[in-house]
Amino acid sequence: MEEANKLYSEWIEASPFTSWLGLQVHATTAGLEAVLPFEEKNVGNPFIRSLHGGIISAAMECGGGLLAAQLHGLGRIQRPSSISISYLRSTSDRDLNIQVLPVKTGRRLSFLTAQAWQESMEKPVAIATMTFLRKMKEV
Repeated sequence: MEEANKLYSEWIEASPFTSWLGLQVHATTAGLEAVLPFEEKNVGNPFIRSLHGGIISAAMECGGGLLAAQLHGLGRIQRPSSISISYLRSTSDRDLNIQVLPVKTGRRLSFLTAQAWQESMEKPVAIATMTFLRKMKEV
């Protein structure tokens, strides 16, 4: 897991957007976990101080891209070929926790799920399913 954490750090630093997000990622035996620290720039609704839905989905997608890259043995964050996100409840002005798990990893495709929460994992704010295509050659 230490090697995966080192790769994640390198890939985050190499990606201007992921670096801007400030995503903190660490490998687990099952997949990866990430924390998106609360920052004012991520507020989408200033009246209820909730996180912007695009920020939530971007953080989940970045986590998935990191895990897919590691699973595929590639050298950079992967982009999904498809992603579906369901927003389940409003967020508040606190850190967002994310867990990304592989469902199935094949020779060409990886299927991942992600869950984001703030208060407790039993109260997710968003869930996602993602498909990543393994590129045979990196471009």
